[in-house]
Amino acid sequence: MKKMILLIVSALFFLGAGSALANKAAVRMEAPATAAQGEKIKIKLFITHSANNFFHHTKMVSLTINGQEVTRWEFSPFNLPEAADFSRTFEYVMTGPITLESAAFCNIHGSANTAKATVDLQ
Repeated sequence: MKKMILLIVSALFFLGAGSALANKAAVRMEAPATAAQGEKIKIKLFITHSANNFFHHTKMVSLTINGQEVTRWEFSPFNLPEAADFSRTFEYVMTGPITLESAAFCNIHGSANTAKATVDLQ
């Protein structure tokens, strides 16, 4: 019984210490300022989070274009991002000016920001 209590207290301490040192997931976006009609552009998202382990990790990253979600990357304890800092790329064919928004979410602390950008036609 004492071993079980010690195990539970140790687990709670471990989880609490990790949370104290962790932060919210954040995203930074790179996209061209302008592009030609019909041109394929690359939108690159850079995600940072101080922890990515079984208990505490980036849960989801989303990208919206003109208010519509176009892609979402979801993570779980059994499908973790490859590192605390990682990136994702999305390709899009320009049909008109676009407004981009992206957010990353920690499974415990949520999101630190929403990255925003616009791409105008040349």
